[in-house]
Amino acid sequence: MAVTYEQARELILAHFEPGWTHGTFCLDDRLIVENDEFYVFGVGAREFIIGGDISYAIAGGVPVVFKEDGRLGSRPSVLVATDPSIRSRPNPNATLT
Repeated sequence: MAVTYEQARELILAHFEPGWTHGTFCLDDRLIVENDEFYVFGVGAREFIIGGDISYAIAGGVPVVFKEDGRLGSRPSVLVATDPSIRSRPNPNATLT
């Protein structure tokens, strides 16, 4: 059964938020970013995502949720940024947690 964006978002929250220790947890959901295979999520410290404080930046992969089965994964940010199959659109129900 395919995973919806809302279900994928909840999986990301449940995985990252409880143990977050680097600043204030933030899931930037202002855009829905996806391709046919997975959803891409912007997760990080609110101090960086909203406030721009570079000391809270985190290097590494970008979290993804596979649409087919809800598996969590990661993709290098450079691959996500340059992948022509990835599209984004405004999220009409953004919460920016």
